[in-house]
Amino acid sequence: MIAFLRLLKWELFRLFARRRTYIGFGVFLAVELLFLFFWTREKSESNMEKFINRVAGGFDEYFSALTLAFLIVAFTMFLLGLVFVALVAGDILAKETEDGNLRLILARPVTRFRLLVVKFLSCQIYTTVLFVFVGVSAFAVGVFERGWGGGFLVWTPDLKQPSIFGWNEGVVRYFAAITAFSLIYLPVTGIAFMFGCFRIKPAAATILTVAICVADSVLAAIPLPAFDPYREFFITTRMKAWLLLLKEDIPWYQFAEQSIWLVGIGLTGFVIGWAAFERRDIKS
Repeated sequence: MIAFLRLLKWELFRLFARRRTYIGFGVFLAVELLFLFFWTREKSESNMEKFINRVAGGFDEYFSALTLAFLIVAFTMFLLGLVFVALVAGDILAKETEDGNLRLILARPVTRFRLLVVKFLSCQIYTTVLFVFVGVSAFAVGVFERGWGGGFLVWTPDLKQPSIFGWNEGVVRYFAAITAFSLIYLPVTGIAFMFGCFRIKPAAATILTVAICVADSVLAAIPLPAFDPYREFFITTRMKAWLLLLKEDIPWYQFAEQSIWLVGIGLTGFVIGWAAFERRDIKS
């Protein structure tokens, strides 16, 4: 166990020592500031005031730091999070092959399975760190603009009706939903990691993962009755499970069911990648 933790510590050191690991953090922060710029313009704020007064009443109360932070996260997290999680998960093993380091790593007394587990866990830790950073920085941007306190209005097109919370409960709900992104994005990590286990370029692993998830999202969003019986089977439909934690009455059974599916998809990607990696000839 100690040897495993040392290996994980070293892998995390190598991961966070790379400059490209921090690209996602910088891009998210830039997008948050851009959202702040647009949503604080006079016309944008006027439209938000009309909407919030219609839905909840009391613009000054419910257009709070939490509401602003949620809007930033809700409308940026999917696409940007998809790109950067896929970038790291697809790169973490494929890059070793491209750089010629894989044979040197496996020359040490470590099994291929342990190596893959360490790298997969490193990807999950990166995902957690990234999304916690996004959640905290978006909240900080909201506090900077709207101050501390107020209500929390939750609304997206995926929710049938908006949810309204007080400040204290809103803070708990907001950060619980942010933490859930580590679980929600497990399928993205699994698919990208699976491609990275094949003899493939890191960029190709990332592009394939993004293409699959975007195609899944496009198909799931097609407003045709023919797709209705199958809509729940799309990966990106299930990835909206984090919004269940922001309903006034949390449907725990539904959240647990979606979570099991997401974990299963992510681990399936890992298992397929492991099976492929075990059969690879590293020497050639």
